[in-house]
Amino acid sequence: MRRIISIAAAAAIACTGTLAAQDSDKKPDKLNVGDKAPAIKVGAWVKGKPVTGFEDGKVYVMEFWATWCGPCIAGIPHLTKLQKDYKDQGITVVGTAIWQREDTQSDRQAKVKGFVEKQGDKMNYTIAVDDDRWMANHWMRPAGRNGIPSAFIVGKTGKIEWIGHPSSMDGALKAVVAGTFDRATFAKQEAKARKWQEDRRRILSAVAKAQRDNDGAKVLELLDTAVREHPNVSELQQQRYRLMLQYADSSSAVSDYGRTIAKNNWDDPMFLNSISWWTVDDEQARWRDLDLALAWAERANDLTKNEDAQVIDTLARCWWEKGDTSKAIALQRRAVDLAPENMKDQIEATLKEYIRDARAA
Repeated sequence: MRRIISIAAAAAIACTGTLAAQDSDKKPDKLNVGDKAPAIKVGAWVKGKPVTGFEDGKVYVMEFWATWCGPCIAGIPHLTKLQKDYKDQGITVVGTAIWQREDTQSDRQAKVKGFVEKQGDKMNYTIAVDDDRWMANHWMRPAGRNGIPSAFIVGKTGKIEWIGHPSSMDGALKAVVAGTFDRATFAKQEAKARKWQEDRRRILSAVAKAQRDNDGAKVLELLDTAVREHPNVSELQQQRYRLMLQYADSSSAVSDYGRTIAKNNWDDPMFLNSISWWTVDDEQARWRDLDLALAWAERANDLTKNEDAQVIDTLARCWWEKGDTSKAIALQRRAVDLAPENMKDQIEATLKEYIRDARAA
């Protein structure tokens, strides 16, 4: 029943109002909020009108994804909705496929084209395929973005206004369009996030080594220090909680920390879903507060309006672990109905296990 969660060349044409982007032949060392947007250089435009530059007075969402990326696929309806909602306000959403795993450029383009055609109107915004790794190297890498999906909002003056996960950009996009976005404040927040990305590999590598050495005290010491250095990093909070489940000295310490980080992330359904799932599913966990896990899963389900298969799968598991097999099976059936293709087989297999085990009991 285990599930993996987890965790564009433009020229400056003044007569048409196109804004100058950064020199297309020079890869920026760093790309920060407030910088001029890099150029757009893709291998192929698969859907929508090609975007060759950033026009004065218009806003662009530059999103990066891949056909093999489950969270990217799950976010497609959100991007389609944004394009529809803002179609009359001068906003263009561009999804560029990067880091495709096919061997050649032609194979990558064929893969993306086939995927987009299959999606039909569900993926109704401009789609491109990276020119080898040009976009990844000129946008993602200098911005310190190591995972997808990722998005950049390019504002009306051609500057980067916002960088982050596309699922969390709605408020920023609305403010950028209205001209009320506080770029300076966000830039400070982004600088802190960038510092975490720079420290992330070092910290998590040290934690992994301590795990291999089965040194639970060292694991928690490293995570305690990291949380003090990066107090607002949700990923780090999640990892600390997950490893406290295994290494903490008492259940009360785990539950207290879980309550604290859940309260701080009470409006983030994926955060709550993750800590709930680890509580009920991690085979190495010593401490399991099923009531807390259930409360977090129910909150995540409320936030996602009972429409997210992954969240419902977690909620079903909570009820299963608490012994309410009928409720668990009913919820799991709904999760199967809602599951995207890349998750359906796994969620359906869990349903079959529930039914089999319930009959055998």
